[in-house]
Order: sequence, then C-alpha cells, then structure tokens
Amino acid sequence: MTLYADTSWWLAFKSGTDIHHDAALKLFDREPDARVIWTPWQRVEVFNTFRQAERAGFIRRGEARQMIRLLEQEVRFGYWHHMEFDWTEAVRTAGEISAEHSLNMTLRAMDLFHVAIAIETGAETFLSFDDDQCVLADEAGLTLLRF
Repeated sequence: MTLYADTSWWLAFKSGTDIHHDAALKLFDREPDARVIWTPWQRVEVFNTFRQAERAGFIRRGEARQMIRLLEQEVRFGYWHHMEFDWTEAVRTAGEISAEHSLNMTLRAMDLFHVAIAIETGAETFLSFDDDQCVLADEAGLTLLRF
C-alpha cells in the first residue's frame, strides 16, 4: 500500500511529545507493508514545521535539527519511498480541487497542494491528523487511513 502523509502525520510520527504520536506509530502495526511517499514538497513543508514547532516551544531546543537529520538519513536508506512528481501538473490539480471545493469549505493552499501531490504521485491512501485536511482529501477522492 502506497501512502501519502501530510505534515501533521510526519510531526506526530517523529515527535514523541505530539498528542498523536502513539497513533502515528501504529501505522506499521496496522499496515506492515505500507510504503510512505517522501517528496521534495514534504521536505520543505515538514522540515519547516519541525523548525516552527521548536520555535513555538512544542519540541525541545535543538530537536528540530535532530528530527531533520534522522529523517534525511531514513530517506537515504530507503525507509521512505522518495518520489518526484510533475510540479506543473500538481499546481494544475491543486487549482482544479480549489475550483471544485473552495466555495463550500475552508481550504488552505498548502492543504490543496498536499492533496494534489498525493493524487499526482498515485498514492493509494492519505494520512493526516488534520480534520480539515482529511475532509478535503476525502472530497478529492482519496482513501483515508484513520487511527
């Protein structure tokens, strides 16, 4: 099973102090053959979120750097399936999702982009602890894995 994880899942998975940490860890108990996609977009969004979590005091000082270093190492070792995608198509898909749904729900541009990239990379399932993100992913036709 190929999964796309948004930023909320990555933070929960990597930070033991996140309220969803235990649930995030259960992914591989529940789906032992899960292949979680890692994209260049997530590298920017997730790493920035780690740094912002440290800045806000949600994680300890210096922890963001450790989390980033470990995640980069895991990507190099192949624990996470690195996947490139066509940025132009992802932007087009995000625009189409916005046109279809933004008059009916509150949508952040970054959430649109996560869903569009999940679609463009062919992810079978979407992971998120963000309720709004889950609603959008579901409306866009992605299968959600709930914990």
